[in-house]
Amino acid sequence: MSRARILVVDDDTPFVSQHLKLILEIDDYDVEVFTDARAALDRLRTRQFGLVITDYRMPDLSGMDLLAAIRREKLPCGVILLTGFGDTELVRSVMKAGADDFVQKPFEPDRLLMIVKRTLEQRAIADELESLRQELHRESRFHDMVSKSPKMRKVFDLIKQVGPIGSTVLVEGETGTGKELVARAIHASDTRRRGPFVALNCAALNESLLESELFGHERGAFTGADRQKKGRFELAHTGTLFLDEIGEISPSVQAKLLRVLQTGTFERVGGNSEVKVDVRIVTATNKKLDDEVKAGRFRADLFYRIAVIRVGLPPLRERTEDIPLLAMHFLEQFSPEGARRVSEIQAEAMQALLAYGWPGNIRELQNAIRGAVAMADGAAIHREFLPATIAPRTEKRGPRADSLIDISRPLKELTADLISRVEHDYLAMQLTRYKGNVARTAKHAELSRRSVTQKLQKHQLDRLNFKHDAM
Repeated sequence: MSRARILVVDDDTPFVSQHLKLILEIDDYDVEVFTDARAALDRLRTRQFGLVITDYRMPDLSGMDLLAAIRREKLPCGVILLTGFGDTELVRSVMKAGADDFVQKPFEPDRLLMIVKRTLEQRAIADELESLRQELHRESRFHDMVSKSPKMRKVFDLIKQVGPIGSTVLVEGETGTGKELVARAIHASDTRRRGPFVALNCAALNESLLESELFGHERGAFTGADRQKKGRFELAHTGTLFLDEIGEISPSVQAKLLRVLQTGTFERVGGNSEVKVDVRIVTATNKKLDDEVKAGRFRADLFYRIAVIRVGLPPLRERTEDIPLLAMHFLEQFSPEGARRVSEIQAEAMQALLAYGWPGNIRELQNAIRGAVAMADGAAIHREFLPATIAPRTEKRGPRADSLIDISRPLKELTADLISRVEHDYLAMQLTRYKGNVARTAKHAELSRRSVTQKLQKHQLDRLNFKHDAM
């Protein structure tokens, strides 16, 4: 494995840059040093570096100018700024300008190396995101779906196989897994693709309205029926009718739907003449229809009719390799063109997406990215732009942000405080991992439950803040 390359830019004194070079080389990094920012920028254009460490104040071209040029030219490297000032506004402006981190001088070598390692890891994630962006435009797309998951690739292969044969299809999966997209892909793979695709959510209507929507009605069939209306079956003639939430329809409508599937004919509500249609039926459900049949809530004969081909969609938690790909897909979909275009997902934000359980599946991820794009005040989505359920706020449950060492304090006091912070963050992360389960946290930490409970009280950590829907 090749060593990570780091470019150091500091015109202050040879001592500072050489000291930095020595520290980094001891940790097995490949380091080049420049005292002139313009020369450093030229070098970045001809050779790839994983990281740039630059002084904030420099004549001619400052560290902020160098950072702006790196980001403007999309040079693929992380940037850490060295500054002799710890002013909060300065730090905020440095980070908003696109720096990955900052280090205050004089610096502790161990802290510097920790930040360097973290920045390089985050840059690796950013590079992976760029690779995913390229992948979106290659083999990962299938109609309007994107995936590199083996489970989903099997679904795509099944759609290609059953699409042209015209059989009825039952798409099964949890809410938000993309069942309508599968139905549209089946329609697009069919010889009927030039015909209409008509969709109806059966759970959204009561029995009488659903019957009218499916089969249409004659004028005068009921109060307010002032003219004849075609139903979804007629509208989908020569095409595909997608019936979502098929498990919610009443026994009466089940019987009428079965007749259409058997004969290809039906009568409008209030009518007595037969209407003949040529329609492919694709249905979907988030229920286990086998169990509904056994319980007598769904007709067995209708079930066998609609389930000639069954397509099972995995929940997002079973295809986590698709989370970055889908996130980038939605980012491209929702990010506005122009000056405010959001084009990146910051590494910590992506880590939060990967760690979450996604009870709402792809739809929940889609809405999370939509909201984050709306919240973003720059080119990247940061962790704090995500919903708190997905990225818990640090003041409640994450590692604390005030991690700078205060050298004005006695070492003994500082050490005790540091141990306390480590204990706080360790417990917070374990509770996040085990969804607030104190017993499992205690077992992992090799402590008694009573000891963990006392420590949670000490650090004011409420286990309920970590408890969210189990998958």
